[in-house]
Amino acid sequence: MKLLVCGGSDIFFRRVLPALPGLGVAAVEVASRSGRRAPAETPLPVTYADDALAALERSPADAVYVSTENSRHAALALAALESGRHVVVDKPAFLDLPTAERAAELAAKKGLVLAEATVWADHPRVAAIRDAFAAAGSEPTRLSVVFSFPPLPAGNFRHDPSCGGGALPDLGPYAVSPARVFFGAAPDNVTCRILARGEAVETAFCCLLTFPGGKSLAATCGFDTGYANRLDVLGPGLAAAMDRAFTPPPGAALPLHLNAPAGARTETIPPADAFAAFFGRAFAAMDKGAGAGDGLREDLLADARALAMLRKSASGGQEGMIPSWTSPMGG
Repeated sequence: MKLLVCGGSDIFFRRVLPALPGLGVAAVEVASRSGRRAPAETPLPVTYADDALAALERSPADAVYVSTENSRHAALALAALESGRHVVVDKPAFLDLPTAERAAELAAKKGLVLAEATVWADHPRVAAIRDAFAAAGSEPTRLSVVFSFPPLPAGNFRHDPSCGGGALPDLGPYAVSPARVFFGAAPDNVTCRILARGEAVETAFCCLLTFPGGKSLAATCGFDTGYANRLDVLGPGLAAAMDRAFTPPPGAALPLHLNAPAGARTETIPPADAFAAFFGRAFAAMDKGAGAGDGLREDLLADARALAMLRKSASGGQEGMIPSWTSPMGG
């Protein structure tokens, strides 16, 4: 497989590129208008271009990975799909629900894979939580998410509304995706409140999502506190907790804390690479020619719908902009 990468992002060079040789990728082209290059010797051939759309027109790539600032995702992903290529997009894949639906419809029409790289759930700790609940004869009913970290540098694109910045686009996927992973259901009610703002964008929010059957998810997310990255999964007779839930380091064995009436215990999950597992799953779907059956497009749409509900609640019930800052987001 040949891969075209739109955007020379840190996450691509640091986490994705090292995994690609083991996933059957033979060559990579990186199209980055910033001119960024790999910081060290690469594990497979990499060529470079400075215009992503021009690269799309001439590239022999089978698939495209969009890893730019958020505001460019839609144009590049749609162009890649129109060209007949499978597409993986960094989270948030799209900044509004209508665009997500348009992209999903186009991918379905062309029989292409469309996936959002919200990769945390591909780490084996998530499967271990499911196994623990199954062994206990229980199921998750309550989820608690905390993902917050110190203020970002002033020049970071997440401070810029024209780049799709803000805590809701950046961290919203982590606030909603655990419910898709553990409940497999859409929320029936969503409340979201902005907790803090910078000069141009919101920098923190909290939300409460409720689901049929008395299930709920509560989340606090932002970039204005000390570092916290935690997911708690609770159900009758069992509580599971994991730190570094959404950014599990690939080279470390990680603990999974389980608390049951019989007592507390900790399982140690061997080192695993969530990025490699996710991209392996996406590439396998591409190899099979999976259009509707791979589940990746459905996951993208489920999170896009929940994020649209977050934005609507945060804006006081109005679709579109979050109050007091100008955003390119619709929907």
